[in-house]
This record gives sequence, C-alpha cells and structure tokens, in this order.
Amino acid sequence: MAFFYYHASSQLGTPSEKRRVNVFFQLTDPNIKITITINQALEYLDASIENNNGQLKTTICHKSAWEPHILPYESDHPRYIHANIIYTMLVRAAYLCSTVEDFDMERLSAEMILLVNGYPPKFIQKHMKNFFIQYDAMNIWTELDGETYEQLHNTLLYKPTRRENKSKIRKWTTIKFQKKEYRRIWEKFYVYPSSRFKNTRLILGTILNRTLQSLLIHKKPKKDMLTRMQPTTEAAQTTIQERFNQ
Repeated sequence: MAFFYYHASSQLGTPSEKRRVNVFFQLTDPNIKITITINQALEYLDASIENNNGQLKTTICHKSAWEPHILPYESDHPRYIHANIIYTMLVRAAYLCSTVEDFDMERLSAEMILLVNGYPPKFIQKHMKNFFIQYDAMNIWTELDGETYEQLHNTLLYKPTRRENKSKIRKWTTIKFQKKEYRRIWEKFYVYPSSRFKNTRLILGTILNRTLQSLLIHKKPKKDMLTRMQPTTEAAQTTIQERFNQ
C-alpha cells in the first residue's frame, strides 16, 4: 500500500505532478491499481487522520471488523506483563491522539476493555496512576489539562527508538564512563609512592571485541602456500588412481 500526501498550497504535489506519479506507477507494474480519493479524513495504518478546519487531527483508528472489548492474546501472564499491557495502551493513546479529549476517551475505552477481560479495578487504577506520575502529568487524569497533554504527546512522539537508545548507551558508556572508571582504579591501586608504575603514562584505546564471524571465518592463505601444497595433493590423487587401477 502506498501513501501519497497532497497539499494544494505547496509547490510539491501539484495536480500535474500527481498525475505523473499515477501514470508512472501504472506503467511500472500492471498489478498496481491506483484509486484517487479526496476526503476530509483518512485511515493510515492504526491512525485516523482528519482535516479539522486546516488543522490535522489524529486519533487511534478502530477497525470495524475488530472485536472492541476482546484482548487479542491469552491472559495467563505474570503480573508484570499485565502492568506493561496497561502502560502500553496508554502510551499508544498518547502517541496517536492529538487532543486531550480523544486521549481521555481512549483511556476510558482501555479501562473498559481491561474490566471486561477480568482485570481488577484497583490494579487498573494503580498502574494508570503510575503512568501519569511517571510523566508528571497527573492533571491530565484529574483535570484534562490541554497544555500538559501537549507536552506529554510531544515527549512520546519524539521519544528515541530502542535502537537509538542502545546506540547512544553503547557509545557513551563504553568510551566515556569505562575510561573514567579505569583511570580511577589505576590511580587507586597502581599509582602509589613505591610503585614502579607511578611514572607510567596510561593510554586507553578502543579495541573491537571479537565476533563470531572473526572466529569462524579465516582469510584465504597466501598464493605461495597454496602452491607448495599442490604437489602433495597431486601425489595423493596419483596414489588413489593407482589403487583403482590395480
């Protein structure tokens, strides 16, 4: 599925350019059928996007074919998994809903789904409260404060991905903090008045850990080494042929 965004007031996406894109796709692959739909709202992945007097409004898209109050998984999980389910439902709602009113409706819907599926009310309230405390946004729950919700929405919308966090942690922890800790240990246990290392200059460098690829894959031997092995191979083949001829 392809998604094409068109804005009439911009230079990109003019009507003629839009027609050229359609012709290009149709000539590239005959299986691609393009249907042009002009509307005030559309559904894309799990988000519903609406043009509300020139302002884009986003909410969670609820498919009509889905069962509205059934969780799509078994419930025999550890307790912390159930807590993560509540947290994930609230994060998804705050991530996709652009207004605090839509977010609150999604929160109420999530609470109803959890109650129908046997979650205790106290358990639901406890972990929903923990979510708002974690993001310092209790007045969203109690007062539907729009400014606080906008901050929460932007925080989650531009939150770094797990891959970006791992890369950042690996970069700074490995290079910066480990070097600092190593120098502290060096100065504490090796640099003392009678130590023979007290005038030694410590230089820390970064080396790569060996990977499975480096352990299992070896470089091709040099040509002269292969050439020296060739007579032995030919002699072995001659011996085998002589045995078959006997």
